[in-house]
Amino acid sequence: MIHFSTLIVTAALLASPVRAAEKYTQDQLDARFYYDLGPGEVDVSSYPKRQQANYEIFKKTCSQCHTLARPINSPIVSRSDWKRYVQRMHLHTEVRAGKHVEREEARAIIDFLAYDSQVRKVRHKAAFDAKTKELKSLFEDTQKERLRLQMEEDRKKANAMPLDSGSGAHPHP
Repeated sequence: MIHFSTLIVTAALLASPVRAAEKYTQDQLDARFYYDLGPGEVDVSSYPKRQQANYEIFKKTCSQCHTLARPINSPIVSRSDWKRYVQRMHLHTEVRAGKHVEREEARAIIDFLAYDSQVRKVRHKAAFDAKTKELKSLFEDTQKERLRLQMEEDRKKANAMPLDSGSGAHPHP
C-alpha cells in the first residue's frame, strides 16, 4: 500500500505547475514559433568586419520588437525572402513610437541575415537541420505544456465561480 501512495504522490508532483516551471522557462512557454526557442546570438568573430558591423545593427534594431532567436533560427535563407521579411518588420515599426527602422539599417540587416543564412543554414545545412528538428520537438512539447497549464487555469477559474450566477435561479431549494 505504501508503494501505491508513493506512486500517486510522484505522479502528482510530476503533473504540478511547479514541475512544469522547472522543465520549461516562461520564455519557452511563451514562444510563438519553434525558432523562437533557439539560440539568440551568432558567433560572428570569423565573419568579415562589415558583417560584424551589420550584426550589431541587426541586434540593436531587431531586438526592440522580438527575440533575436526568431530570425536567427528561422528557415528563411534567400536574400529576397529576407528583404520581404525585413520590409514587413519595417512596416510594423512605422506604427510604433521610437522603433522605426531606417532604410540604411534595413539594408544592413538584410545583408547580415542573407550572409549569415548562407554560412550557417546553407554551408552547414546538416547542423542547422538537426537544430531545427530539435527546436520543433521542443516547441511541440512546450505547446502541450502550455495547453495543459491553460486548462488547469481554466479549471481553477471555473471552480472559483459562484454557483449562483445572479439569475435568481438556484439549483436547490
